[in-house]
Amino acid sequence: MVDNINQGSIILFSQNYSETNNLPANVFIAKIQREKAYDKLYSSIYATQESKVFFNNTSEGLKYANIRDSPLIPCSLLPGMDLISCFGINEYLEHFRSNLDIFTFCKCTSVPIIHYLEEPRHAGALYICSLTPMVKCDYEISMDINADDPQSFVELNSPGSRIIIQENEGQTLLKSYYKDSSGETRYEKVILGNASEKANFNIIFDGYNKTNTIYAEDGNSIVTPFYNLDRQNLPYLDFSSGYIKFTGFILGEGTYLDVDIYSINQTAERKLITAIGDSRIIPFGLDGPMNGTEEGIDYLKSKGYRGTMWFDKGLIEKSNETHINYLRSLVANDSWEVGIHYTKELNSLPLEEAYRLMDEEYQYVYEKIGRKPTSCCCLRNHDNLTHAIYAYENLGMTWRNGDAVIHAERDVGNLYDDTWGWWDTASNAGMSYPVFTHQLDLEPAIKYSISRSYFRNWVDNYYSNNMTVVSFYEYNQISRNTYDASFDNLQYNEKLLAFDAHTNGDSALVNVNITAGNDTQVYDTTLEKDLDYETEQDKSITFQVEDNHTYKIDLNSVE
Repeated sequence: MVDNINQGSIILFSQNYSETNNLPANVFIAKIQREKAYDKLYSSIYATQESKVFFNNTSEGLKYANIRDSPLIPCSLLPGMDLISCFGINEYLEHFRSNLDIFTFCKCTSVPIIHYLEEPRHAGALYICSLTPMVKCDYEISMDINADDPQSFVELNSPGSRIIIQENEGQTLLKSYYKDSSGETRYEKVILGNASEKANFNIIFDGYNKTNTIYAEDGNSIVTPFYNLDRQNLPYLDFSSGYIKFTGFILGEGTYLDVDIYSINQTAERKLITAIGDSRIIPFGLDGPMNGTEEGIDYLKSKGYRGTMWFDKGLIEKSNETHINYLRSLVANDSWEVGIHYTKELNSLPLEEAYRLMDEEYQYVYEKIGRKPTSCCCLRNHDNLTHAIYAYENLGMTWRNGDAVIHAERDVGNLYDDTWGWWDTASNAGMSYPVFTHQLDLEPAIKYSISRSYFRNWVDNYYSNNMTVVSFYEYNQISRNTYDASFDNLQYNEKLLAFDAHTNGDSALVNVNITAGNDTQVYDTTLEKDLDYETEQDKSITFQVEDNHTYKIDLNSVE
């Protein structure tokens, strides 16, 4: 009998760009282009920023290059133009009111809001995918920046963070922003080192305490809550996402901003048996679910994929029994999750009325479909943290919305024709990001739905990346098991490793730190069957376990 003791760190993701000579497939720049009047006006006045990413033989790193043409008006007049642009355009005033969070962030950072809103829409952010969802993990980043105006900066978004990195008086300065309990935007700062040298730093993500801790190479550190106040106060475990993002902002008289990324590693505390997240699954679901989804669902099934259905009481009442039986069969036979899509905007209701509606429609869906809903949303996604807490504490459901789920990225949580430009590139790169839509089968699609051809491309892209589309519930449970899962009754000698697994009630993905041979066997003694496993680069093995099952690993054939 042995204990499941610490054994250092497990490498979950590692890319050393100084040791490669091509652009990895999991790296991409995505754009959301719009042709609004203020977009054209912005480009006319300030010029358009352009971004590209490539492997740089000179710096031996991944170069994220941002350039901007000279503005239409003299640079000396730009500060005054900023004021006029920000507050003199009626369309933008409406945009400000709907983006109060961005407004307060820009006020704290002294960044003109027109630049913060417009530049990423034209230039595009750099995404690095294939990282592993974890409740606790460590990101090690080596990079540097070079700009011709000290106001310019790169924003780094690791899970839960909003970080600005810029050159300041010969040093590389990092500021980590967050909302305090009153909703005010604040920050902590740390100097990463001399601006002429690489900046090496760590970001420790903690989804239990809802904090990010940032360590500079000299040992100095800062601790900040997650940026978003709602995310800080979720009543359940949070976990990291499968990507990080860099966005370049050229300000003042600047014409360029270069970001050289030398390496990114993701690690976590390792034990003999370690529960890890799955970087090859993507959560997907349907609102309604509406008619016009059957062909798309069949196409998902043909790949072994599944998802979540957020049932809407109003749509169920309008459906015939044949359609409802079809939906029930997806739940009973094909592992689709039952969620609930409340028929009203919960934000528009007094709390007592909102809670009553939540209880009544939850019970309706449960009785009609035959399984309890495990996640929720509402009409037009107009709900908030208060509703999320009630849903979790009284109905056992997690929240689909918010910064921890579909709103971590602006505008792309709904897969539909208007966001396809982003998703086309993202799905090719294996981007794992929670997403929903409405209809799947029409060509062209109705508003807020995805056209049939685009949806099939989306599915094919993930299939070619050896990824699996799953329900939000499955994605959440596997990810939270990186904290919840435990292992006991360990027996370990030169011939055998045996243990009992305890999870949050659903599957966990585990890595066992042994040196596997060609004929190593894994056996589930509870089910009395052999299990498939994957052999990692370090010869450890990874496989799925179930709650309260016992496992044996035959080590006789270990090399």
